[in-house]
Amino acid sequence: MPARLRLSAWGLGLLAALCLVMLVTPCASAKISVFPSPGTPVASDTTTFSFRDVKPNRLGPVRIIGSVSGEHAIARRIKHSDRNGVSLVPAGRFADGETVSVFTRKKIRRARHGSFTVRIGEFPNGEKLTSPPPRSPRRGLKSRPDLKAPRIRVTRTSEQVAPGSYFLGFRRGGLAILNNRGRVTWYRPTSFGFNNFEPQILNGRPVLTYFRTPTPKREGAYVILNRRYRKIAEVTPGNGYKADLHEFRLTGRGTALVLAYRSVRWNLSSVGGPVNGRVVDNVVQEVDIKTGAVLFEWHALGNINLRDSTEPRPGPGRPWDAFHLNSIDADGNSLLVSSRWANSVFRVGRAGGRIKWVLRGDGGPSDFKVGGRSHFSGQHDVRRLADGNISIFDNAGAPGRRAASVLILRLKGKKNGKRRAIRVARYRNPQGRPSLATGGGEVLPDGNVLAGWGNSNSLTEFSPNGEVLFNARYRSTAYRARKAVWDGKPQGRPAIASVDGAEGTTVYVSWNGAQDIDRWEILSGPDAEDLQVVGDSRWMNLETTIPVSGADSLVQAVALDEDGQELGRSDLVEVGRRSGP
Repeated sequence: MPARLRLSAWGLGLLAALCLVMLVTPCASAKISVFPSPGTPVASDTTTFSFRDVKPNRLGPVRIIGSVSGEHAIARRIKHSDRNGVSLVPAGRFADGETVSVFTRKKIRRARHGSFTVRIGEFPNGEKLTSPPPRSPRRGLKSRPDLKAPRIRVTRTSEQVAPGSYFLGFRRGGLAILNNRGRVTWYRPTSFGFNNFEPQILNGRPVLTYFRTPTPKREGAYVILNRRYRKIAEVTPGNGYKADLHEFRLTGRGTALVLAYRSVRWNLSSVGGPVNGRVVDNVVQEVDIKTGAVLFEWHALGNINLRDSTEPRPGPGRPWDAFHLNSIDADGNSLLVSSRWANSVFRVGRAGGRIKWVLRGDGGPSDFKVGGRSHFSGQHDVRRLADGNISIFDNAGAPGRRAASVLILRLKGKKNGKRRAIRVARYRNPQGRPSLATGGGEVLPDGNVLAGWGNSNSLTEFSPNGEVLFNARYRSTAYRARKAVWDGKPQGRPAIASVDGAEGTTVYVSWNGAQDIDRWEILSGPDAEDLQVVGDSRWMNLETTIPVSGADSLVQAVALDEDGQELGRSDLVEVGRRSGP
């Protein structure tokens, strides 16, 4: 054979060998994150595989093979809205307990040679947590029989409170917005259960978000309302998990940080439990609101040691809520995750899902030295503040602790053994009570501090130096309390009702959600062309009662702002009749 031909054959063989190597060797490029992370021991049987830090059309070939279910074709590819990733949806479910192998030609974080495995959890059947649908109130407002405003008892108020409205999601009743005097400006009945109601920002615009509790007919979900109180989006966790009420945090990039959960079978012999026990796996996800794709997923199981839990195991057959995650907050390229029953805050890296440090508040294992003045337990609502400090709602759940508080900590030091948590401030419940469940704290833009005291059924706004500026009590527990400037514009006209009595006519008016009504005027006359002002009143609450004299056969209510400008008016109706939603 001529030398030229022999060389060509050798070159072709070398090329073929190189091609074969390329099929199993990652391409030289920056590492890609994938979720669920490589090595996850409790992935869902309907999991997707989400690849981040890669252009959707640059991922290349991917094979997904279950050790029991076999190879799964890729049924769909979901491009992430930020164009920085793609989610692969496998065809068919995976088998409980099987190992799933994923083969790629990319460099994957926490993987070798671009390939990795996850284990599918073993999931008990029949788990269903639901709440009954909302019921119409027995005695609603005269102008809105479908609404019954919650009773708020204000015990302290001040001109020094921060601008804005208070937001409360009651366990019994619904969602409420209160003005700075504690009077209800908007109310919406909801199913029984905590609603986690908050003002947030989505795509640069203010919105309202709340948790819609599950009912026998529908799963729980997170709902987003615009300033006209219309639903503009509904978000659920991905990969088959149930929505958890505790957290729904909008980010600045069209995504939401959510908590989810699912009970799994787990070997609990290491903590004195059964080999075939049941435990609740808490799941942190970042969900693309537009596409529903999961951009990040992190599991408490496999990352937090069960021995760190302070929660006793329940009786046989019941799942153990060992971790009870209850808040997530973005912290640069990491997330702050709060575990109530571990009395700990975990800083979790977004890229690979590894725990970077642990801050434990009850004296247990911690990467920080936590002095007695900085202790916390059973905490909720952990946030990174603009000045770098951390706020924690301390439920004071440990034995011997007295009053719940909002705790501000400064974390110092970067090396293990030299890290310290230093107390900056602590704002205690004026009633001196712990919060046995729920609660939240918020540092407001002007430096005031707001605390919702959970099952103590009250909220307090403090000045930066700890003076109580506002305090209110209510009958039902609210999960958190929040405060923000809100300019809601309700749909439709104001509602009106009236009754004739021996001493004249009484008119009842409301405009659910209007935030800037200063006064109501009542017009009356025989027809629309001949109306006169027969009464007026300052806006008093969700419904304002206005006695008038000299009313004719028709009445109408006009809402005015503080400058006397008309905001809207009700229908013109006969005395004794009602008009409105």
